Amino acid sequence: MRIPTLLSALVLLAAASTANAQGRPVPADPQVPKARTGATYTSEQSAAMADAAREKTEALERARDKRMKTLTRGICTGC
Repeated sequence: MRIPTLLSALVLLAAASTANAQGRPVPADPQVPKARTGATYTSEQSAAMADAAREKTEALERARDKRMKTLTRGICTGC
């Protein structure tokens, strides 16, 4: 009695996982974002964009550090 019960449970489990794996049908014309192909940047423009990205990242990191310092001030009394 255990073997047929176990076998039927495995069959149901396999059938359920196969049904989930099929997913939704793909539309005929998917909206895929187009890649930029015509834009080229000079070295100065690339450097300026890299500097802007670095400054933005550093500003976010400083803001996060300030929040964490404020948050942990009540927890940590220093070493």
